Amino acid sequence: MEIIPAIDVSNGKCVRLYQGLKGTEKIYYEDPFEAIEFWINKGANRIHFIDLDGAWGSDINKMLFKNIIKEASNKIKIQVGGGIRDIESALELIKIGVDRIILGTIAIKDPKIIQKLVKMIGSNKIIIAIDYHSEKIAIQGWTKLSNKNPFSFEKEIEKMGVRFILFSSIKADGTLSGPDFQNIRKMIKTVKKASIYVAGGIRNTDDLDELKEIGVKGVVIGKAFYEQTIPFSIIKNSKYDDEDIFKKD
Repeated sequence: MEIIPAIDVSNGKCVRLYQGLKGTEKIYYEDPFEAIEFWINKGANRIHFIDLDGAWGSDINKMLFKNIIKEASNKIKIQVGGGIRDIESALELIKIGVDRIILGTIAIKDPKIIQKLVKMIGSNKIIIAIDYHSEKIAIQGWTKLSNKNPFSFEKEIEKMGVRFILFSSIKADGTLSGPDFQNIRKMIKTVKKASIYVAGGIRNTDDLDELKEIGVKGVVIGKAFYEQTIPFSIIKNSKYDDEDIFKKD
């Protein structure tokens, strides 16, 4: 199971939100590059790098992200999300060194783009974010709810060749209240070939142990790391190592 530290950026700073709500930002690093260097030094193999302002419709962080990606992508794998709304933006990120792109809103609004990108860059470069609340998928930086059900939508995108799903509970995000195990188990049973990554509510190593046990392939950890309710040492803990990221057919 991959352990992936999260760096969410708003107004050029590394922050965490409470349930994804704009205005609840708590700053942990003034400079996101310092945050990446921190996780590199802690032995992380991959960073979850999110442009919150991009998700909300602003390009204020665009040049910052490009510069950091160009500088850091030879030191650590970077998966990027937030405001990727077209094929050109996705391809540009891959070109400058991003390992995986995370797509949310565009996957709901124009699923055909997902099929095109799978053919163009391969399924190993794409993560589809299913961010949910009240059994509906949220879009546009979690500011609106679509009419899509998370489980039926997962079945749709698997047929398009998607192999990585990031399943995030908005209600649990940033709360340190524990993952939504009930729906995570349901999603694990829903998938056929895709690997499930989880975010939202993770608070301690007991949560991690249970997530690994039920078949989660990776976890994105934000607040639990920054508030140190989970020790940084787990990044190098062989107990969570998993080379078989893709599920077997």
